[in-house]
Amino acid sequence: MKSKILVLFLAAFLVIGLSSASMAQVPGYWDIKGAIDFGGEIDIDGASDEDVDSGFTLVGEYKVPYTSQWTLGAGMRYQLDRETDDTKKDFNFIPFYGLAQYNMQNSPYYLLGHLGYNTFDIDTYSDESGGMYYAVGAGMDLASNMSAEVMYSVNNGEAEVKGTDQDVEYSKLTVSLGYQF
Repeated sequence: MKSKILVLFLAAFLVIGLSSASMAQVPGYWDIKGAIDFGGEIDIDGASDEDVDSGFTLVGEYKVPYTSQWTLGAGMRYQLDRETDDTKKDFNFIPFYGLAQYNMQNSPYYLLGHLGYNTFDIDTYSDESGGMYYAVGAGMDLASNMSAEVMYSVNNGEAEVKGTDQDVEYSKLTVSLGYQF
């Protein structure tokens, strides 16, 4: 319940902050993406690392060009439930983050990074909490309003197992296709 309230609070903060930037005539744009997370690995303290099935992620970002080479913004990624290969546990993370994008001069290519906080939910554990989220990657503008990206990201969280808190880390490679408006 506590994590759902936090998610709602962060989503409201993101919408209000980005809407006020839009009303202030900041020349920003929305970037909506569909992404495929290729497997990856989840590491829970006290247990062996487990491979994770591929999954889909829905992404919403608001970006504001800061200079000709830098774009700043904020975003949210909703990872649809995915399953571990061995124990068949379903889990998901929902990161909220700030982003920085470095546009290479006279080129459609760019580098990007994310840093933020994510919520965490996993089956069969009594209590979970989120943690730090970070990602690095590269992208390419395909057309005036389309882009493609490849990112390596890490989601962190914590789960209570038999009264003991266990750190959880999920790392993966993501490929996404976005539409900007």
